Amino acid sequence: MRVGLKMRVVTVPVLAVALAGCSDAGGVDRPGTVRAEISSAIYAPIAQQRVDAAPLTEQEVFPAPALGVMKKESVTLSADCAVAVSADVDGCSQVVRGLFRGPELVGQVAVFNLGDVAQADALVHRFKEELFLTPLASERAGTAMVRAMGHFVSVSWVSAEGDARPDLAEPLAALDLASRFVQARILAL
Repeated sequence: MRVGLKMRVVTVPVLAVALAGCSDAGGVDRPGTVRAEISSAIYAPIAQQRVDAAPLTEQEVFPAPALGVMKKESVTLSADCAVAVSADVDGCSQVVRGLFRGPELVGQVAVFNLGDVAQADALVHRFKEELFLTPLASERAGTAMVRAMGHFVSVSWVSAEGDARPDLAEPLAALDLASRFVQARILAL
């Protein structure tokens, strides 16, 4: 039997006026473009954290020293999910974040561990509308991808540094590879 998957992808442009305000970290508040996806049926086996109860580890999410041309600079794991977004995150038990740098690029990935798929989808909607990760150390907006995968939400954000104008599609796709651990979890059930 073939199961059809229905996925909604939303691209949200952010006005340049909104990008003029910089945070105290020296970066813009949000990416210029955010691609957001709620969870799909393929992630149904991990729709509930109680079925997939093992906590995330830094090594599980970021096992490699680099993602594409960007090298891992630091990784943090916290039970306080608000540190990643400067806001409360309902149902979140932990967040693992990685900072990456490459030739004229800066990027970050955050993976949130939530109670269930409804909380994950709600967080994706919040990322589209109101909040984002604590800013990158870049004065350029860049581009981001936010995906719910069962009870997880993965956020990848990449921006150019300095006067560089590289194509950000490939570095963003490379950062999104951090979410590969989700498939391993599904197969382990």
